[in-house]
Amino acid sequence: MLVLPRIGKPRGDRVLRNVPSRVAALPTAAKVFLAIAALIVLAVCVALSPLLAVLALVVLIVAVFALFIQLLRRASLKRWGIVAATSLLFVLLFSGISGALYGGAQEEAASPEPTQRAQPTPSEDTTRQTKAKTPDEETPSQREATKRDGEDDAKSRSHTKQEPPREPEQEAPPPPSPENRLADFGKVVAVSRVVDGDIIEISPAIDDIADVRLIGVDTPETYGGTEPYGNKASAFTTDRLEGEQVALEFDVERIDPYGRVLAYVWLPDGTMFNETLVREGYAQVATFPPNVKYTERFLDAQQEARAASRGFWGLPNSQLCQLADRGNGIGGGCAGSATSSPSPSFSDRDCSDFDSQPEAQEVLEDDPSDPNGLDGDYDGVACEELPGGASSASASASPSASPSASPSGGGGSRNVGARAPSGGDIDCDQVNGPIPTPPGDPDNLDGDGDGLACE
Repeated sequence: MLVLPRIGKPRGDRVLRNVPSRVAALPTAAKVFLAIAALIVLAVCVALSPLLAVLALVVLIVAVFALFIQLLRRASLKRWGIVAATSLLFVLLFSGISGALYGGAQEEAASPEPTQRAQPTPSEDTTRQTKAKTPDEETPSQREATKRDGEDDAKSRSHTKQEPPREPEQEAPPPPSPENRLADFGKVVAVSRVVDGDIIEISPAIDDIADVRLIGVDTPETYGGTEPYGNKASAFTTDRLEGEQVALEFDVERIDPYGRVLAYVWLPDGTMFNETLVREGYAQVATFPPNVKYTERFLDAQQEARAASRGFWGLPNSQLCQLADRGNGIGGGCAGSATSSPSPSFSDRDCSDFDSQPEAQEVLEDDPSDPNGLDGDYDGVACEELPGGASSASASASPSASPSASPSGGGGSRNVGARAPSGGDIDCDQVNGPIPTPPGDPDNLDGDGDGLACE
């Protein structure tokens, strides 16, 4: 019997057809191993997708070239057609994977000005990658990162909306001018003239009054008999105020009994000149109710000046007693005044305590009230009988001695008795006048107050 060979599909087709059944027949361990191997091969293919895409492109080129030759030979194109189609499929697949994994890095590397381009925010980068990939191509970790970035963007936008709009910064206003600063204190005027330490003239006048008396202070007089430190106080006020703009602040009373405006004088630097006069020792506090707004302030300044012996507070008591008595422990006249008592170093001294007339003269000039009776004839020269001074016909041995005669400048003579410690008991009968009025005039020899006694 003749046995004909069985004609069917090629062996290779049978092998490929039996692959699924053979794999299904494998043990479980072998199936797991094959699955792991397949995943490894897939991961390697993904990682090497740029290289595999190039290889597939090379195979495609070769297949196309072979198809061209087969076409010339009029041979079958099936086999090389399958190779060409398969290689084209692999080129597209691996190129897509390579572009998805490495496209962002390649774009950044190809940028001509990487330092000048604005860096994308994390949310923009994530959005771009999300658009480049399909949901099937993203890994679970990438999808979770995309979700978190989206939530962060939403929170950032909500915080931005909640922030209040910032107001535009405004430029600092220019500093006020001296005139504006003065206007805060009172009426702005110009000092046209200084009369003395505490009286000034202003322009324009206030209620037709140009004279202004400073409230709460009293400087030594320069008119009607100059008091110690009067000229210095007047010069200080002139130097500080004359020709300057000041502000006048008023108190309860605006006009004094002499028809002058009463005011506190403020300078452009914010200092009150009334207080400055007291603090520098050019004035003493003189309070006249109801204008007492700054009395405590003035008293504090006076205490500071007195403690530092500033200004006229450094004068001897013999000069302080010549100032006006304003209740500050000075002034009121020197005769019989507690403030006119001599310094302890000069108390109970007479001409016999000095070696020369210049020494006695120095003591007399330090205290012109002459509490020790060194100038018995009131001619302004102490102890004339001592060496260095003009000799006299006779000198009294003690303050209680009898009167003695001494030559006068005009060639005549006059009899002068010694002065008693309590103020003396000399009258014009004992004096060949007229003579200069003794300091304080303890015996009331100058009745008309013209500076000459016993006329």
